[in-house]
Formats: sequence, C-alpha cells, structure tokens
Amino acid sequence: MPIPGWSAEEKITPDKREAAPGGDIGKYRNEGIDVVQGRIFRKGLRHEFSVDGGIIPNNQFLSYQLLQFHYTFHFREALAFEGWYARALHQEKNIIDDLRSVPCPPSPAFVDVNGDGVQDTNCGVELTNPPDPLQNAFFGNVVWSPLYGKFSIFSKKIFHFDFYFTAGAGLFDNEDSNRFAFNVGGGWKVFLNDWAAFKVDVRDIVVREGAPFNHVVNNMLFSLGVSFFLPPHPAPLGKDAR
Repeated sequence: MPIPGWSAEEKITPDKREAAPGGDIGKYRNEGIDVVQGRIFRKGLRHEFSVDGGIIPNNQFLSYQLLQFHYTFHFREALAFEGWYARALHQEKNIIDDLRSVPCPPSPAFVDVNGDGVQDTNCGVELTNPPDPLQNAFFGNVVWSPLYGKFSIFSKKIFHFDFYFTAGAGLFDNEDSNRFAFNVGGGWKVFLNDWAAFKVDVRDIVVREGAPFNHVVNNMLFSLGVSFFLPPHPAPLGKDAR
C-alpha cells in the first residue's frame, strides 16, 4: 500500500521505511494505519531485563508461585542468551492432608495401626520423606526468535510481536538438596514501544525428584511479565546485528 506523502514511483528505502507514518510502535493515529514492511522493533545488540510472575500448577504435592528475573543479551535479531533466576513460594496441596486423615474401616473390622491394642479410627499415613520444596532456580538459556509480525487495534493502533523458543540447563535449589534441571519452552512478546514489551511464557522444567519417588518430573511453568530494553532506542538500520 502506498505511504501518504510519497509518490508511487519513489523507492522506499529501509531508512524511509523506518521513518514512515505508522512506524512508531503503539502510536495512535486518527487517519488509520498503513502497511508496514520489514522489522520495526529491533533487538540486535540490545540488553533486555524482564520481571515475570508465574505458577507451577502440576506438581503432585506442592503448589508453586515464582517471582522471576531475566537478563537477555540479543546477539542478533533472532538469537540471544538468557540468564534466569526464580524465587519460589509454595503451599502443600490437599492430597497431603487427605493422606494423613484416611478413616479406618468400620466395625466389625479391628484396625490397630500403632499396636497399642486399641481400635484406631484414623488410618492415615505420613510420608516418610516429605516433598523437598524448591526455593531458588538458576538457569542459562539460548533463545531463538524465528517468527515476528504485527496486529492492529481498530485500525488505529499497531503493535509488533514475536514468538520465541528457549532451552537450557541450570540448578534447582531445594530446601534439602540441589538438583540439576533442564528447561524448554516458548513465548510471545508484544512490543509496547521502542523500549518495553509484554510477554507470555510457558516452560517445561525437567528435574529428577528425590525421595519418596525418585523419578523424573515435568514442572510446567506459566508466566506473565514485562521486559525493558537498553539502549532505549535501537541503532539505525545497518548498524545492528541481524
């Protein structure tokens, strides 16, 4: 679509495209939005700082809430390295109380769990090795962002976004032990302006649990967060790494 103010014969160079109306991310326009070609939000050689809040709902015995901090350096538009720290809070799930309060069979059955010769009414059990809750997580990840695009709101406001995939390894710092862990995942970033973005992130953290089960588990982490980029404005086209 021709850009207002330019003749149809005039060649649209990258510099002109960047300066074209509608090139300001998230800017409201009364006259509507033109088609924008090329990548408007650029990440190459920029630093990204993120704060996320997330939950792990699928752990068998514990519910987790995580406050996360990410630092990402973007070597190129599609490739970056991420350092990631998370602080975890937890609560025991109802299943632990349910195991503690299993009723004994009614009479005429006689149940004497503790061997005192008295009929027991509670046949519940305590885990010999209770869950070892996560306290801190430290990860290093590679981030790949192969897909990007844009969408508009009522043809008045335009936002750019990209999809990314991430994978890496790190340490699960539990209350009683430290465990090596892997993580894979992906997410979606919506760029609000030249220096800020909103993000949705999903990761599968794979770790081997300790007693009583001693098996590999998948902890699904769902997060929402915000990102801030430095420098606040990208380098002119041709000077950033692509």
